[in-house]
Amino acid sequence: MWIVYRKKDRKVVGMSAFSEHDLEKQVALTEVVRGLVERASEDKYDALQVKAPDEALALIAAPLAHVVIGEGAKGKLQATVETPRISSLRLSCDARDVHPVDGIPEIPADGAAFTTITVQKADERGEPQRSRTDNDELHLRTTAGTLLGADGKEGVTSVKLKQGQAVFRLLSEKARRVATVTAFSGDSGLQDGSIRVEFI
Repeated sequence: MWIVYRKKDRKVVGMSAFSEHDLEKQVALTEVVRGLVERASEDKYDALQVKAPDEALALIAAPLAHVVIGEGAKGKLQATVETPRISSLRLSCDARDVHPVDGIPEIPADGAAFTTITVQKADERGEPQRSRTDNDELHLRTTAGTLLGADGKEGVTSVKLKQGQAVFRLLSEKARRVATVTAFSGDSGLQDGSIRVEFI
Protein backbone atom coordinates (compact mmCIF):
# COMPACT_ATOMS: atom_id res chain seq x y z
CA MET A 1 0.00 0.00 0.00
CA TRP A 2 1.19 3.51 -0.82
CA ILE A 3 0.41 6.58 1.28
CA VAL A 4 0.50 9.71 -0.86
CA TYR A 5 1.41 12.99 0.79
CA ARG A 6 2.17 16.58 -0.14
CA LYS A 7 5.93 17.23 -0.03
CA LYS A 8 5.85 20.77 1.39
CA ASP A 9 4.01 19.94 4.64
CA ARG A 10 3.78 16.10 4.54
CA LYS A 11 -0.02 16.26 4.63
CA VAL A 12 -1.50 12.87 3.68
CA VAL A 13 -3.89 13.23 0.72
CA GLY A 14 -4.75 9.61 -0.03
CA MET A 15 -3.77 5.93 -0.12
CA SER A 16 -3.65 3.22 -2.72
CA ALA A 17 -5.57 -0.01 -2.11
CA PHE A 18 -3.94 -2.62 0.11
CA SER A 19 -3.31 -5.87 -1.74
CA GLU A 20 -0.85 -8.70 -1.94
CA HIS A 21 0.74 -7.16 -5.05
CA ASP A 22 1.38 -3.43 -4.69
CA LEU A 23 1.14 -1.01 -7.57
CA GLU A 24 4.35 0.64 -8.70
CA LYS A 25 5.00 3.84 -6.78
CA GLN A 26 4.43 6.25 -9.68
CA VAL A 27 1.22 4.48 -10.73
CA ALA A 28 -0.17 4.70 -7.18
CA LEU A 29 0.84 8.35 -6.85
CA THR A 30 -0.73 9.29 -10.19
CA GLU A 31 -3.94 7.43 -9.37
CA VAL A 32 -4.36 9.17 -5.99
CA VAL A 33 -3.39 12.68 -7.19
CA ARG A 34 -5.72 12.42 -10.19
CA GLY A 35 -8.64 11.85 -7.79
CA LEU A 36 -7.97 14.96 -5.67
CA VAL A 37 -10.44 17.86 -5.88
CA GLU A 38 -7.73 20.45 -5.25
CA ARG A 39 -4.60 19.08 -6.81
CA ALA A 40 -1.25 20.44 -7.87
CA SER A 41 1.17 18.85 -10.31
CA GLU A 42 2.35 15.35 -9.42
CA ASP A 43 5.89 16.52 -8.61
CA LYS A 44 4.47 18.29 -5.51
CA TYR A 45 3.59 14.89 -4.02
CA ASP A 46 5.46 11.80 -2.89
CA ALA A 47 4.46 8.35 -1.65
CA LEU A 48 5.53 6.13 1.23
CA GLN A 49 5.12 2.35 1.02
CA VAL A 50 3.64 0.37 3.91
CA LYS A 51 4.21 -3.38 3.62
CA ALA A 52 3.19 -4.78 7.03
CA PRO A 53 -0.47 -5.94 6.83
CA ASP A 54 -1.38 -5.02 10.42
CA GLU A 55 0.14 -1.54 10.01
CA ALA A 56 -1.63 -1.03 6.68
CA LEU A 57 -5.00 -2.09 8.12
CA ALA A 58 -4.60 0.31 11.08
CA LEU A 59 -3.83 3.18 8.70
CA ILE A 60 -6.79 2.35 6.42
CA ALA A 61 -9.16 2.22 9.42
CA ALA A 62 -8.10 5.65 10.70
CA PRO A 63 -9.62 8.92 9.42
CA LEU A 64 -7.29 10.34 6.77
CA ALA A 65 -6.74 13.52 8.83
CA HIS A 66 -5.28 11.35 11.64
CA VAL A 67 -2.64 9.71 9.42
CA VAL A 68 0.65 11.54 9.86
CA ILE A 69 3.98 11.24 8.04
CA GLY A 70 6.91 11.79 10.38
CA GLU A 71 10.51 10.82 10.90
CA GLY A 72 11.23 7.61 12.73
CA ALA A 73 14.50 5.97 13.68
CA LYS A 74 17.53 7.19 11.71
CA GLY A 75 15.43 9.92 10.05
CA LYS A 76 13.46 7.42 7.98
CA LEU A 77 9.91 8.51 7.11
CA GLN A 78 7.07 6.50 8.59
CA ALA A 79 3.28 6.73 8.76
CA THR A 80 1.49 6.72 12.10
CA VAL A 81 -2.01 7.38 13.40
CA GLU A 82 -2.26 10.38 15.71
CA THR A 83 -5.47 11.61 17.29
CA PRO A 84 -5.42 15.39 16.96
CA ARG A 85 -5.48 17.52 20.08
CA ILE A 86 -8.83 19.18 20.63
CA SER A 87 -8.79 22.61 22.24
CA SER A 88 -11.75 24.70 23.35
CA LEU A 89 -12.56 28.34 23.97
CA ARG A 90 -13.68 29.41 27.44
CA LEU A 91 -15.45 32.77 27.81
CA SER A 92 -15.81 34.65 31.08
CA CYS A 93 -16.72 38.23 31.95
CA ASP A 94 -16.34 40.73 34.78
CA ALA A 95 -20.10 41.36 35.21
CA ARG A 96 -21.66 40.14 38.44
CA ASP A 97 -24.40 37.55 38.67
CA VAL A 98 -27.04 38.92 41.04
CA HIS A 99 -29.77 36.39 40.27
CA PRO A 100 -29.96 33.62 42.91
CA VAL A 101 -30.48 30.77 40.43
CA ASP A 102 -29.79 31.32 36.71
CA GLY A 103 -25.99 31.86 36.80
CA ILE A 104 -26.12 34.55 34.08
CA PRO A 105 -24.11 37.73 34.72
CA GLU A 106 -26.04 41.00 34.36
CA ILE A 107 -25.38 44.59 33.25
CA PRO A 108 -27.80 47.53 33.06
CA ALA A 109 -29.98 47.73 29.93
CA ASP A 110 -29.12 51.39 29.34
CA GLY A 111 -27.12 51.30 26.10
CA ALA A 112 -24.02 52.58 27.93
CA ALA A 113 -23.02 49.81 30.35
CA PHE A 114 -20.55 47.16 29.19
CA THR A 115 -18.81 44.07 30.44
CA THR A 116 -15.29 42.97 29.53
CA ILE A 117 -15.21 39.43 28.15
CA THR A 118 -12.08 37.29 28.26
CA VAL A 119 -11.53 34.39 25.85
CA GLN A 120 -9.13 31.69 27.02
CA LYS A 121 -7.94 28.78 24.88
CA ALA A 122 -7.89 25.53 26.89
CA ASP A 123 -6.73 21.95 26.27
CA GLU A 124 -8.74 18.73 26.66
CA ARG A 125 -8.33 18.85 30.44
CA GLY A 126 -9.49 22.47 30.66
CA GLU A 127 -5.98 23.75 31.36
CA PRO A 128 -5.17 27.15 29.79
CA GLN A 129 -2.92 27.04 26.71
CA ARG A 130 -0.53 29.98 26.89
CA SER A 131 2.25 29.30 24.41
CA ARG A 132 3.41 31.76 21.76
CA THR A 133 1.82 29.53 19.10
CA ASP A 134 -1.64 29.93 20.64
CA ASN A 135 -2.40 32.96 18.48
CA ASP A 136 -5.55 31.85 16.63
CA GLU A 137 -7.81 34.32 14.85
CA LEU A 138 -11.31 34.14 16.38
CA HIS A 139 -14.60 35.37 14.95
CA LEU A 140 -17.17 36.92 17.28
CA ARG A 141 -20.97 37.05 17.19
CA THR A 142 -23.62 38.31 19.59
CA THR A 143 -27.40 37.95 19.55
CA ALA A 144 -27.89 41.32 21.30
CA GLY A 145 -25.86 44.38 22.25
CA THR A 146 -22.74 45.62 20.45
CA LEU A 147 -19.26 44.10 20.40
CA LEU A 148 -16.38 46.50 21.07
CA GLY A 149 -12.62 46.12 21.15
CA ALA A 150 -10.81 46.06 24.50
CA ASP A 151 -10.21 49.79 23.99
CA GLY A 152 -13.89 50.55 23.27
CA LYS A 153 -13.52 50.66 19.47
CA GLU A 154 -16.80 49.78 17.72
CA GLY A 155 -17.39 47.34 14.86
CA VAL A 156 -15.32 44.47 16.22
CA THR A 157 -16.10 41.11 14.57
CA SER A 158 -12.89 39.23 15.35
CA VAL A 159 -9.99 39.12 17.80
CA LYS A 160 -6.58 37.45 17.73
CA LEU A 161 -5.39 35.40 20.66
CA LYS A 162 -2.10 36.40 22.23
CA GLN A 163 -0.57 33.52 24.16
CA GLY A 164 -4.01 31.86 24.23
CA GLN A 165 -6.03 34.83 25.45
CA ALA A 166 -7.97 37.82 24.10
CA VAL A 167 -10.21 40.51 25.59
CA PHE A 168 -13.15 42.49 24.16
CA ARG A 169 -16.31 44.22 25.40
CA LEU A 170 -20.06 43.74 25.10
CA LEU A 171 -22.06 46.98 25.22
CA SER A 172 -25.66 46.69 26.41
CA GLU A 173 -28.74 47.92 24.57
CA LYS A 174 -31.80 49.61 26.05
CA ALA A 175 -34.04 46.56 25.76
CA ARG A 176 -34.14 43.97 28.57
CA ARG A 177 -32.92 40.69 27.10
CA VAL A 178 -30.24 37.98 27.27
CA ALA A 179 -27.32 38.22 24.81
CA THR A 180 -25.38 35.14 23.76
CA VAL A 181 -21.82 35.95 22.72
CA THR A 182 -19.98 33.27 20.70
CA ALA A 183 -16.30 32.99 19.74
CA PHE A 184 -15.32 30.52 17.02
CA SER A 185 -12.48 29.66 14.69
CA GLY A 186 -12.01 28.06 11.27
CA ASP A 187 -9.87 25.37 12.92
CA SER A 188 -11.86 22.14 13.38
CA GLY A 189 -9.58 21.25 16.31
CA LEU A 190 -10.70 24.32 18.25
CA GLN A 191 -14.21 24.09 19.71
CA ASP A 192 -16.43 27.17 19.91
CA GLY A 193 -17.11 28.93 23.18
CA SER A 194 -20.00 31.12 24.33
CA ILE A 195 -21.28 33.14 27.26
CA ARG A 196 -24.67 34.65 28.11
CA VAL A 197 -25.06 38.15 29.54
CA GLU A 198 -28.40 39.62 30.62
CA PHE A 199 -29.36 43.28 30.16
CA ILE A 200 -31.57 44.24 33.11
